[in-house]
Amino acid sequence: MSFFLQYAWLIPALPLLGFALITFTPLRRNKLASGWTATGLMGLAVVMALGLLVGVVGAGSTESHAATTTTETHGEATTETTESHGEAATETTETHGETTTATTESHGEAATEHKAAFTFPAPVVVQRFAWAPAGSTNFAMGIYVDTPVAVMLAMVTITATCIHLFSIGYMAANPRQSRFFSFISFFAAAMLLMVLADNLLLFFMAWEIMGLCSYLLIGFLYERPQAYRAAIKAFITTRIGDVLMLLGLVYLWTQAGSLAFGTAVGEIFNPEFLQRIGTETGFMGMTHATLISLLIFAGTVGKSAQFPLHVWLPDAMEGPTPVSALIHAATMVSAGVFLVARTFPIFEADGGMALQVVAIIGSFTALFAATIAVAQYDIKRILAYSTLSQLGFMVAAIGIGGWVAGMFHLLTHAFFKALLFLGSGAVIHAMEATPAIEKLHHHDEYAAQQTAQDIRNMGGLRTKLPWTFWTYTAGYLALAGIVPFAGFWSKDEILAHAMDHGHPIVYAVLTVAAFLTAFYMTRQWRLVFFGEFRGEHPVVFVNPEHQAEHHHHHGHADHHADDHGHDHGHGHIHWHESPTMTAALVVLASFAVTAGAFNLPFSMPGGHWLSHIWGQAGVGINWMVAGLSLLIASAGIAVGWFSYRNAFAKAQDTDPLDARVPTIFAMLNEKYRVDEFYNATVGRLTALLALLWSFLDRVVLDGIVNGVGHLTLFISRVNFIVDDTLLNDGPDAVADGTNAVGRQTRKLQTGRAQDYAAYVFAGTLALAMLYLYVIGK
Repeated sequence: MSFFLQYAWLIPALPLLGFALITFTPLRRNKLASGWTATGLMGLAVVMALGLLVGVVGAGSTESHAATTTTETHGEATTETTESHGEAATETTETHGETTTATTESHGEAATEHKAAFTFPAPVVVQRFAWAPAGSTNFAMGIYVDTPVAVMLAMVTITATCIHLFSIGYMAANPRQSRFFSFISFFAAAMLLMVLADNLLLFFMAWEIMGLCSYLLIGFLYERPQAYRAAIKAFITTRIGDVLMLLGLVYLWTQAGSLAFGTAVGEIFNPEFLQRIGTETGFMGMTHATLISLLIFAGTVGKSAQFPLHVWLPDAMEGPTPVSALIHAATMVSAGVFLVARTFPIFEADGGMALQVVAIIGSFTALFAATIAVAQYDIKRILAYSTLSQLGFMVAAIGIGGWVAGMFHLLTHAFFKALLFLGSGAVIHAMEATPAIEKLHHHDEYAAQQTAQDIRNMGGLRTKLPWTFWTYTAGYLALAGIVPFAGFWSKDEILAHAMDHGHPIVYAVLTVAAFLTAFYMTRQWRLVFFGEFRGEHPVVFVNPEHQAEHHHHHGHADHHADDHGHDHGHGHIHWHESPTMTAALVVLASFAVTAGAFNLPFSMPGGHWLSHIWGQAGVGINWMVAGLSLLIASAGIAVGWFSYRNAFAKAQDTDPLDARVPTIFAMLNEKYRVDEFYNATVGRLTALLALLWSFLDRVVLDGIVNGVGHLTLFISRVNFIVDDTLLNDGPDAVADGTNAVGRQTRKLQTGRAQDYAAYVFAGTLALAMLYLYVIGK
């Protein structure tokens, strides 16, 4: 396994290579080759990640293992390997160009079940090189591999590979397929680099690359105003959190003089440093740790779409469905939760004040988004609000100290949410081939695609798309929290932690959110896969942009293709499931079923596996919480099933909830009108500031600039006159006069004596007259 430990940096390098090959070589001209190249390189990244995971876990469980630290100082790299027994903590300190490695030995394996507090996992591999001067030292960059990193790398690579594989079939007819694979490879590479980063600056660089990739992919169908507006909205909204996060990193640097992960002296998790910033106060009487934590958490609020910066994520559905899966499962939104988990010791340092804010925001978002999902009709938007809710579960878990529970749910959720999004893509792929939507497609491409995503227009698809149905069902049951699917174990661990550690309000809020999750997912599942097919006479989406097909002809081949590149050349239904798409669904479904086994809450071989390898206390099962959780999920499923068992005989029927509580349903369907509130407040304020700035720019700044220009022109003209008259014409006139006098004087030189005698006589006479009449008087 030493190969995988030594070359861990290849994991982000492989998808980055795919991006480079597709972008800068003739490979981009071959859509099929570019798709398989990107997928193949991601597959190699999976092999590397799994090998690294085995190596890291093996290094932590063997009696004697080596922790390798590579540090390059002043251009010279040194590698030191130290033997340790049990789980050794390796500390690296760089002083005046010399690297010293101190290893603390602990004989035997600690019983993690008895640990009460969070312990930052010891690294297995740290590879750093001197990157840039920073005062009296050099700022180092590199990779930092510990067990949470190894597990995250495995999850991201597996999920991203499945999404790549699915995209080969889903994007097959899109003329920009090569560009799509270039972007998603770059996206995956950025996420993997962020996970591997050994310091928060490199972490932030990769974080921002993901922001760029999200902009490019959400707006991939840039011919649509809806798509490019959604891309701009996502980019600007997340930048709000990112700016605050950057301020937090600067603040942390001023306090620590470093951004490097680790517990050694000079690193940000050093116990003495954490104790100091947790007690010293700064702005508004808050401790340094609280201020730094809240600023860093702002980045999570933006990236993981927590309230109030949640508004960008549902609009991100304007991108192709594999983009939605990538953002919601493997990359962007997971990054925000991972940020809090990665910097958790700083959040703990102030005694828990910052974590209270984290728990409040997470709990509120979980319930808030779940209520909105109840009243949506777009199959992808239901899943989008589900993601918001589940991210709230993770954030709340970490906020109440359930670090393992939050990370566990992050991992399981990635698998079953990617499965659900890709499954929805398979459904949409099939719906777009129906005659009614195909006919609409020729008039308004965007309206056709939105009509195909409306669950009211579906029904009975379980017999038409059997592979999609069964794999989607696995994801649905995992999200609903039904035993033994993955979501039950991870969600139950969050609820058990809340109950066992004295957080009844968080427990109650998340329990209600769990009920709503089971309800709205059953509503969606039943309307999509059961009953009669309603797509012959669909509810047609009215496109406010009035975007017609001919506006997009420049982006397509000679046949008609929808926004995701699916062929529409025939007038009858093709209920077809692509082999590559189905293969990706099956792989993800297997994880939706089995991923809960990664951290079973039992004292048995393999139990508490994640807790054990992460070096944290395992949470035993709380049978009362588990039973109540299963009962609540079952109740949500039952209510959802019976509420919609006779609903929507035809697509135009009224939703049963809308019929019973129309006012509440309308409010939920309109997402509490948060977007409208932002438009009426922040939007109008921004527009007003833009007008004021425009006035300031035109009247004041332009006036100053123009005035300076006119003054400069006047001075230049005066200077020209002075220069031309005095400096140019004046000397020229003197020279000309001198030449003229010289020419006239030269005539006096005749060479005849009588002329010279006459000159002498005239001169004498003139002097005499001058003396007699001027001087003599």
